Amino acid sequence: MLTKAVTLLLTVAACVAVPSNIARPCRVKDNKCVRDNLAANSRCNPNVRGFLPAEYTINSFKFDTPYFNATYIDNNLVIRNHNSCFVSEFFFNVASDTGVLTLDCPDLDFESTRTLIQHSSFQEDTTYNYCYRGRYPLIRLTLNFPHANELDLCSSFTFADVTELPIFLINPNDKKTENFLATDLTLLNIYERETFFYRANQLARYYINSLICNFGCDF
Repeated sequence: MLTKAVTLLLTVAACVAVPSNIARPCRVKDNKCVRDNLAANSRCNPNVRGFLPAEYTINSFKFDTPYFNATYIDNNLVIRNHNSCFVSEFFFNVASDTGVLTLDCPDLDFESTRTLIQHSSFQEDTTYNYCYRGRYPLIRLTLNFPHANELDLCSSFTFADVTELPIFLINPNDKKTENFLATDLTLLNIYERETFFYRANQLARYYINSLICNFGCDF
């Protein structure tokens, strides 16, 4: 039951609850208040390192786009401006015993040497390579925590909302890739949503574990 936990949470900060089963114990961007509430209702460690690099590199990041029958590997993926994310929503639903936390991430910047693996029935996979850089005006990450007095980031789902399509630059590394890559961007919205289905946990967990409360997740 969440009742006892919410009673504890309400002692941390003033709460405005509309409707009555929704408890918002913290102000927007108040990481300390969010940290205190998460720590009180989970096993996370509130002694976080307290910063996120403005730029960092992941050696290899793999994701799939099922709609396009393709797998992608971002090699030496550079992520910029992740430290600019902030908490834009945080509440508990007493009735459903659920916690919700949203991060807004403006101007996220991704750059990598990308491998594209195209899958086809009865055929060998085909591989392509190109350099990619994309800047996203706003990515919105929303986490749902079931069992709100036993919060577990590591098993929670993160939904990524690509609110605007990116500004991007692609440079094919060979003629085969240049001939293959589509110039029709009609389905770019589907592609980006599938991409961030895989990126969402990394972005949310790295931010929360570094700046709010450390649940010990590998991202």
